[in-house]
Amino acid sequence: MAKSLRPRSEPVQSRAKKQREKILSATSELLKTVGLDDLTTILVAKRVGVSVGTLYHYFPNKHAILFALSELWVEQIKLAIADIESEKIDEMQLKPFVNLFINRFAKVYKENYTLLPLIAVMGSTPELEAINSNYIDHVHSKLSAIVKALPLCLSNEDAAHIAVLSWQLCDSLLFAIYCDRLNEDKSLGDLKYLMMSLLERARNNF
Repeated sequence: MAKSLRPRSEPVQSRAKKQREKILSATSELLKTVGLDDLTTILVAKRVGVSVGTLYHYFPNKHAILFALSELWVEQIKLAIADIESEKIDEMQLKPFVNLFINRFAKVYKENYTLLPLIAVMGSTPELEAINSNYIDHVHSKLSAIVKALPLCLSNEDAAHIAVLSWQLCDSLLFAIYCDRLNEDKSLGDLKYLMMSLLERARNNF
């Protein structure tokens, strides 16, 4: 029988909500220090300062906590995409668009750097397979529409191709910048150059 990944119950009282937030925060910190394989509910409970039994009042197992953290990450990415969509993409020059695109996603990775070890293994963790698949599909679909809106006269197929490549570039390099501690300014500049080159190539049909 598959493990339940849903929380025991959604906390209503302010104190319960804060306790849940402490559990999630402690788990994200431990992910950074001990890694996914060595993460246990015992370690999380100890970090929060509660018993394992108390922790189980909020989450039935380790993967339920990881699922909740994955949901938080996905929500942040969706908000970033919504911010990009709110701009007048069809009137944008490529350089301002690239700056908007990369700076907005960089903000998510920088502010949520403790979650990056989890994000890196979402696709290879069976308990997170469904949320990861939906997440990737959503990102690709939304970014394809955004790229299609650029004044480049791209076909749907080409827009989708560029969107996937752009996301793979961003995801890989932003992970390296904020998890592996690459030089931030230089690396973001390089990332923008790479994405700009990709879009210029598409504009020139090269």
